[in-house]
Amino acid sequence: MIDVHSEEYILGQNIKKYRMLKKWTQSKLSEAVDIDRAEISKYESGQNGEMGFKMLKRFAKALDVSTEQLLDEEDEPPEKNEQHIEKYERLNSENQKMIDKMMDALFLQQSMAS
Repeated sequence: MIDVHSEEYILGQNIKKYRMLKKWTQSKLSEAVDIDRAEISKYESGQNGEMGFKMLKRFAKALDVSTEQLLDEEDEPPEKNEQHIEKYERLNSENQKMIDKMMDALFLQQSMAS
């Protein structure tokens, strides 16, 4: 049984969240970090155990987020994130692009502040 409060599970859920925000498949992410797609699945489910720092940096770079963002415990429950993703997917492509640009601007602003 997976402990949903474990660091591995939280990291995996964050990897999945940021992967989905980029609209990437597990295969696309596996190419970006140069590991097998099955390993991506294990990391996302928290079943792959502890991740080394070098691998963590590879994931952060591929997903365009900080290592801290990958390690941070969610402020929102996973159900809330899924609701956001579902709403995003219901938007037409023009509005999705607008949201993407807004998020990029917020990430840039956030990275400059830290």
